[in-house]
Amino acid sequence: MAVPGTAGLRGNRVAPGRSNAESGATLFPVLAAPPFRARLPVVIQYLPLQLTLPTGFDSWAQVLTDWRVCRAFEASPLPRCFNTEPELAAPFVAAISRAINERQLRHLSPELMLLRQRVVEPTYDRSGGPSYITLRTSMEAAQAHYFTEHHYRAPVFPATLPAEVCDLQTAFFAARQRHAAEVERVERAAARAYWKAHPRHGIADNFFDDAGEDSIPRRMARVDPAWWWRSFFTRLQSKSKRHHAGDGRLLDALPSLRAQATKTTLAAQIARWSETAAADWGWRGGTHYRRLADYADRKAQSTVAWFEQRAPGYLGTPTIRHALDTRLPLFLAEHDPHTRLLAAERDSLSEHWRN
Repeated sequence: MAVPGTAGLRGNRVAPGRSNAESGATLFPVLAAPPFRARLPVVIQYLPLQLTLPTGFDSWAQVLTDWRVCRAFEASPLPRCFNTEPELAAPFVAAISRAINERQLRHLSPELMLLRQRVVEPTYDRSGGPSYITLRTSMEAAQAHYFTEHHYRAPVFPATLPAEVCDLQTAFFAARQRHAAEVERVERAAARAYWKAHPRHGIADNFFDDAGEDSIPRRMARVDPAWWWRSFFTRLQSKSKRHHAGDGRLLDALPSLRAQATKTTLAAQIARWSETAAADWGWRGGTHYRRLADYADRKAQSTVAWFEQRAPGYLGTPTIRHALDTRLPLFLAEHDPHTRLLAAERDSLSEHWRN
């Protein structure tokens, strides 16, 4: 028995989306359910942390600094003194980079050293309290008594110290060891305050003032002062506003930090290393080490291409590099007005030549 209203649906095939005359309904096709697909999490691909240092470079600090100096040199016109020997641009950039790294990483500030030493003993006294001060006074008195007693008796002191002096010294250094962490914390706080007042990031106007008179930066400033001050140096300052060679030193230290840490403690190892670098060099960091490694790899490729364009073989052939590195200081010395002036003074007769 047919159900009223269903005959038209059975006998007639209505096109999808059109009205059925009997039922008055609009029919639409039913889409099949899509097959199940598992959504995989997005995976960020990082470069390996143990980067391969390009040929011709000693450290990643050198690579990153060379990259900035290359950009400043490329943005400046070629100095007129290099018109006859343009390949000298390669050793010039390398020399400027070495001077920057030397200043930022190896130039110790006597003021900072004194500042850090000045807080050591007061911190021990404050942390150790009256018992530490009493112990130190007793040890010093025992040592002074021992040396005074033996000073006039024998030309050679005994090989061993009295038991009293040894016991006091052992207790004294044990007490200092207990408070060493607090002393280190105060030293780093003093160093941070110093670097905040005397930042090491960037290139200040007096950055190369401590360099020797025969150094490449000082000679170039005298050979072509207009190019140095109005073109290259201002661009070097612009390209290096936030630069510090400590970024490269972190990349140099990453392999050893990974060897000392598991996957969960690598960040803690880097944090401790960064605290020491901040106190010693005034380095602020700020860039994540994985992103820094990614940037360094691309900058290395750009830097290698620049050196190969300016002086082919400079990075990979030791003889070519040695020849250009030797030629540059001689070339600048020949054009240095101070050298010519000193030579003229040596050749002139002294006012006391009759004597």
